[in-house]
Amino acid sequence: MRTSTSLSAFKQMIRQGEFVVLDTETTGLQRGEIVQIAIVDAQDQVLLDTLVKPVNPIPYEVVRIHGITDAHVANAPTWGDITAQVETILHDRDVVVYNAVFDRKMMHQSAAALRLPKTDWKTFSRWWCAMEAYAEEFAGSRGGGWGRPRFHKLGNAARHYGIPVVGAHNALGDARMTLAVVQAMARGPRRT
Repeated sequence: MRTSTSLSAFKQMIRQGEFVVLDTETTGLQRGEIVQIAIVDAQDQVLLDTLVKPVNPIPYEVVRIHGITDAHVANAPTWGDITAQVETILHDRDVVVYNAVFDRKMMHQSAAALRLPKTDWKTFSRWWCAMEAYAEEFAGSRGGGWGRPRFHKLGNAARHYGIPVVGAHNALGDARMTLAVVQAMARGPRRT
């Protein structure tokens, strides 16, 4: 895994139960900004669940995926309004994200869109990528290029463990689904 040391260390961290799970919904993949963020702890307590008003409009093709429109976020706080709260929640924590590189990138891009200073999230929190851990768990499933394990969508990982796919493409729903997936991974042998 690129954002942690190994699958066994990831599972051990999950078993300790002192982590948080973060998920975002965005205005797009490349130059996107955050339009929703959710953070839950290892006991599924909601620490943050909010819409976020981006600088740029939400494209129609993205609205079709997560259902969040410009009207929904019109009165929401901006990324600048909630950055300190996010920093406080994540400070000195293990942060689990299904595609950690992407969500951190969106956090940086949301700050840049507002011309805010860049926050180096990895200096005060430890980031773990659940998508990479799941891919590593199934390393026999090659196809990710350069001999790397193939990445799987969160919904597919959830279904693999018999976890209902509920609230997909909603930050809180995806954070809770990620929590269930990583807890299932840490428990041991996968369901067949």
